[in-house]
Amino acid sequence: MSTCTRVEELEGPYGPFAIGERAIQRLWASAEVLGPMLSSQGKEIKIISPGDWNRGAGPDFLGAEILINNERLRGDIEIHLRWSDWEAHGHHQDPNFSGVILHAVLIPGVKPVTTSSGHQPETVVLLPYLPRDLEDIAEEDALLELRGRAGEVARKVLAAETHLIPGLRHRALTRFQNKTKHARHRLKELGFEQTCHELVVESLGLGGNRAPMSELAHAHSPEQMILLGIDHLYMQKCGRWKLRGLRPAGHPYRRLAQYLELNRRKPEWRNDIKKWAKGLATQSLASSRRQLIDEILSGVFPEGRADTLCINALFPLLQTAGYTVDKFWCDWPPGNRPDDIQEARQSLGLEGPTRNFEVQGILDILRRNISESPKP
Repeated sequence: MSTCTRVEELEGPYGPFAIGERAIQRLWASAEVLGPMLSSQGKEIKIISPGDWNRGAGPDFLGAEILINNERLRGDIEIHLRWSDWEAHGHHQDPNFSGVILHAVLIPGVKPVTTSSGHQPETVVLLPYLPRDLEDIAEEDALLELRGRAGEVARKVLAAETHLIPGLRHRALTRFQNKTKHARHRLKELGFEQTCHELVVESLGLGGNRAPMSELAHAHSPEQMILLGIDHLYMQKCGRWKLRGLRPAGHPYRRLAQYLELNRRKPEWRNDIKKWAKGLATQSLASSRRQLIDEILSGVFPEGRADTLCINALFPLLQTAGYTVDKFWCDWPPGNRPDDIQEARQSLGLEGPTRNFEVQGILDILRRNISESPKP
């Protein structure tokens, strides 16, 4: 018999979040986890075909093809959050699972498992081999499940918060505090300019490409990036980029090119950010925003992308560096956001220009509130 899709709450750099088996199954089905990986027994695992996603009884993926130490095998794949779910779900006694050739689990700490026929499939821990940040995967999965269901998003929010505006603001500020803690560790280790460089480039990778963007920023300074050039930088991570479903504006090649152009036009933009932060208290939000987008960032990013960079990278770093910007972070336009969040906001009766704290508060509710749902 099939089991429910289990959910686990984990601690992320920005606070706790919930992730379900479905999110990992979705990643596996899209062939984003290919290997090579090492099994818990030290064998090399490569995925030739992830198999067919099974929404009914039995293993999660049927008819997969993998290489184990270059030996080609065809069979089924079972995915769990923890290795102990194998016996907890009764798979060791279920003949439907006798054809499993790989037990893939998310969280480290594994032991061998056995099928009803006495076979021990290889076990692999997926966490080190995920193509992008686990928290991004969880949030993306929650949004995908609610796509076109803005009314359900609104109901979840109302169920979580009796006093809507104060509740969303409190959630948002808690999330901002966690983001600043993350930035604080980076600032202490790397200094302001390098941390600013890395956080901005990482933020340009949101949508599935944060990991390769982060690696590029950590390996190369802005000056080195300009010398290497866009083609060389992009090809360094060839095969790592997640391109499926991306709009042209979100393509990593385009985003890298924009960042290089910013550094060509304004090599001192990171120092200018600190001067800009000092003057925030004396200007309106609208004029401060225009100065940031048009002058400091030299107009190289579309407005929504510039707002997203400010929210995810610049404001957390500036708060950590001693500038008081939490109010601006709350009231800033939220940048690129899912359409369903905007529709849910309208269903909740929130009026006027969208403020970042509203979106951040709604996202916090969704990322903590993944319900268990059975396979059809």
